[in-house]
Amino acid sequence: MTDIRWAAPQEKDEIIDFIDYVFSKAHRPHDFAALLPKLYGEHGDAAAHHVIVREDGKIAAALLAYPVVMHAGAKTCMTLGVGSVSTHPRARGRGYLGEMMKCLDARSKELGAAFAVLGGQRQRYQYYGFDHGGYQLRAQLETDNVRHALRDVKTDALEITSMTQAHVPDAIALLHRQPCYCARGEDAYLDILRSWNNEPFAVMKDGAPVGFGAKRQNPNGCHVAELLLENEADFPAVMKKLSAEHGDLSICAAPWERERARWLAAVCEDYSLQPGCMFKIYDREQTDALCAGLDSFAPLAQPLFVAPPDCV
Repeated sequence: MTDIRWAAPQEKDEIIDFIDYVFSKAHRPHDFAALLPKLYGEHGDAAAHHVIVREDGKIAAALLAYPVVMHAGAKTCMTLGVGSVSTHPRARGRGYLGEMMKCLDARSKELGAAFAVLGGQRQRYQYYGFDHGGYQLRAQLETDNVRHALRDVKTDALEITSMTQAHVPDAIALLHRQPCYCARGEDAYLDILRSWNNEPFAVMKDGAPVGFGAKRQNPNGCHVAELLLENEADFPAVMKKLSAEHGDLSICAAPWERERARWLAAVCEDYSLQPGCMFKIYDREQTDALCAGLDSFAPLAQPLFVAPPDCV
């Protein structure tokens, strides 16, 4: 017997075990409770936002559709973040992804969502109405770039420290001054920044917090997944400070981060424009209104913007 429905909170552990198994078998070892603590950690609240397919009582497929409130300029709308899309290897080819996508469509209508967003293989999700939207500038700042281009930039007043719960109110206040952001609760803020093994950090200047972000070490240096600053003029010094600790850096700039994008393009060894996420638009009027809230920030004409690449 096959049962397709939205999961209950008490099915959390079973869902985590299932998606850990499917993703580990297909790619590399996964531990979703550690990778996405906001969703699957000790206080994770994502279980009831999964569509699950059960065959004779056992989970055979799952899909997460997590509600996220997005702000752009003065506009606000509900969106759905789609992820953890998984089917047991022995259950593939039975049409379960299509059935789960129908549940996603119905949930978007219930919530009045403007669009759903996911990351994944383009043609796979085009079958269900998703396609690329938006763009981001991705840049690679190498140590030689820092040594030459930033030789006169002073960093003595700066300190990069671990971000703690005491920093969160200031971080939320700074987040709310951004042109585009997703709502984050105070209790979940640090867990959101810890997504995908990121390390939350605070930027201190003369002993006072002036910025917050998330970074993760990788074999090629460090990826800066998010960086919010009180004053964008501090960006070069922060990059130099981070490079002194981690070596080569990679970082993305959103369309509205014009000043940052210009600086990266002028200094970095390499940069490129890349597609944003995959979007399925459910409410064109809401989506267009949200994009209109960013018109004064986006340097190129695009149908959609891109959310921060790693943290939502």
